[in-house]
Amino acid sequence: MEPSGEGEGRRRRKRETIWSLPFAILMAVNLFQSMAAFMTNTTLPVLADAMGANAAMVGVMVSSFTVSSLLIRPFAGPAFDSFSRKALLLASQATIAFSLFLYGVVDSFGLLIAVRLLHGVGIGCSGPLAMSLVSEYLPASKFASGISIYALAQSFAQVVGPAAGLYLVGAVGFSASYSLASASVLAAMVGVLFIREPARERLPYQLKPSRMFAREAVGKAAVLMLLSASFSCMGSYVVLYGYERGVVQMGLFFVVYSLCLLVTRPVLGNLADRLGTPRVLLMGIAFFAASYIALSQADDLGGFLLAAVIGSAGFGCCGPLLQSLALASVPIERRGAASNTAFTGLDLGMLWGPLVGGGVVEMLAGPLGSQAAAYSAMWLIMLVPIAAALAFVLHWGLKRRRRG
Repeated sequence: MEPSGEGEGRRRRKRETIWSLPFAILMAVNLFQSMAAFMTNTTLPVLADAMGANAAMVGVMVSSFTVSSLLIRPFAGPAFDSFSRKALLLASQATIAFSLFLYGVVDSFGLLIAVRLLHGVGIGCSGPLAMSLVSEYLPASKFASGISIYALAQSFAQVVGPAAGLYLVGAVGFSASYSLASASVLAAMVGVLFIREPARERLPYQLKPSRMFAREAVGKAAVLMLLSASFSCMGSYVVLYGYERGVVQMGLFFVVYSLCLLVTRPVLGNLADRLGTPRVLLMGIAFFAASYIALSQADDLGGFLLAAVIGSAGFGCCGPLLQSLALASVPIERRGAASNTAFTGLDLGMLWGPLVGGGVVEMLAGPLGSQAAAYSAMWLIMLVPIAAALAFVLHWGLKRRRRG
């Protein structure tokens, strides 16, 4: 018979691991769903461009899904803490899969925006639901690193998704490419069926602000909004910018960016658990800003890949850390509202970022003499919201120091 102290130590170590079967399944779900997302996010601007859309119209199309995503959140937020998160996640993934299929059959820019709005309904529910489910399996001592490792599935998806999307569009066309993306989300739905949802207190469904959003997570959502506004411009315009610079192998940008995330996300997540998330966030924001300066100067493949390496320690790491802060700020039964709040900030940034970025490119293309020069200036202008996010995080650090 083992000593009671030794047995307790083993049980404590077991409880404090992030790894469990549900966690691994949710990572796989995140992988397949993210792969489809990155395939479409990279190729939809190319599809819109082929339909004759200019940069500003591309920005409208890319951002339109956040309109429906934001509109659904006040009604979905209370549902996340009142009903089965597993059932709601399945329903949201079915909506996403159907939307992806429709992308391949639309034949006008107006219909493309309509499908994008439907897509936003699914996205508006799926991300917060999956994140709140994951949080229920993580020990408090490894919360930041657990969320960061969970987000590694997105890194694998970023390695495959954008490059595969661009390749498939060239090889088999838009319709077949989006059908494959839809199939990958359906595969993710199969994984969700094997998750046993933990027992928790289910709050009554009420449409009131305290149930829709978590006040404790608003500050984290504001920083997410500022950073995602800048980051969304990279997803929307970096491929078109590369083409303007004469770089045709832009799929490699996403491959290098994502491979580097496999190192930076676990390392920075572990540092956050040991040193405190605000300190590590400052480091991540600095890398994020440096990557946009590098993008503004990139004129060949090497310059773009340098920006990808630097940027891997930027928003790709700041996003999961901010989400972990939001989730940890409330008890388990309110994590649906906290996740909803964080993702609302993310969506708000995704909404206005591409609109501002596209407008800047259209406004500056004439005075600067070329689209490439206008894109270069746009990356520098997008340093403004990054600087505002830095100010927020510095404020958190000062408040913590005063309390200490």
